[in-house]
Amino acid sequence: MNPLTVSCVGKVNVDIFYSVDEIKINNNHVSDSTAFSLGGKAANVSVALRKLGIQTNLVSAIGDDEFGDFVLSKLRDYGVSPLVSRKSGTKTGFTFIVVDRYGNNTMFNYLGANALLAVEDLQIYEADLLSSEIIFYQSGLGPELLVYLKRLKRKVFVEYTEPLPPEILEGVEFVSLNEEEALRVTNRQAVDDAINSLLSLGIRNIFVKIGGRGSLYASEMKKVFADAYKVNVVDTTGAGDSFSAGCIYGILNNFSEEYILRFANKCGAITCTRKGTTEAFPILKEVHECKF
Repeated sequence: MNPLTVSCVGKVNVDIFYSVDEIKINNNHVSDSTAFSLGGKAANVSVALRKLGIQTNLVSAIGDDEFGDFVLSKLRDYGVSPLVSRKSGTKTGFTFIVVDRYGNNTMFNYLGANALLAVEDLQIYEADLLSSEIIFYQSGLGPELLVYLKRLKRKVFVEYTEPLPPEILEGVEFVSLNEEEALRVTNRQAVDDAINSLLSLGIRNIFVKIGGRGSLYASEMKKVFADAYKVNVVDTTGAGDSFSAGCIYGILNNFSEEYILRFANKCGAITCTRKGTTEAFPILKEVHECKF
């Protein structure tokens, strides 16, 4: 039997971390710790799933620079299949991430080659996409990418961070977003109203991250809440992506909605206890054995 495979379509970056005591506007900051890591939501989810034991592809775009070489090397180290288009004359995307003593992060993003990812790039890897049980797509890149993915008639899991035309979302199987994103993309003031607005668009299943309070699941049939796990936070970078990977893992394994939320919350919580992005994602054994 072929292993379950997830293809992740979207951004890949090089994350450059700076650790500081406190961020103050107009002040000079000296970091006592810096690091380079693989990043970008699609890349993060592909690695997080791979560490949970799921076969993954990453469909993305990089530049013809040293950062691009770094991306390819790290993906292969993690066992992710890099279905990557190299864009001549462009730079690979990168993100500066400043982390304070409380684990809060402030990010500065440069899209680079990510902005050039096109339907033509996806078509090159259509056979891989069609062989995927689920396709992960992050908004913030061209909505025409999602239109194309829906035509493949595979289950699509959308990380809904930036607004999309409402008609594109009709029939999307899964959506994940945090509370702030839910309020922003729906122009609502309360998360329940935002969820109802998203369901009215024809989205079938919605996962909402509500920070330290926990997470929510909603469909037309039911709504479920799961409390957050209490941990000593070191760095929150990548926790939301780890949560989304946990949701996808639960879907693939036919978990109940209640257990999907608990499993995904634990993935995110473990990530918060470690520095970095992809390095901080847990392996499956850690999720099962961790007791908070």
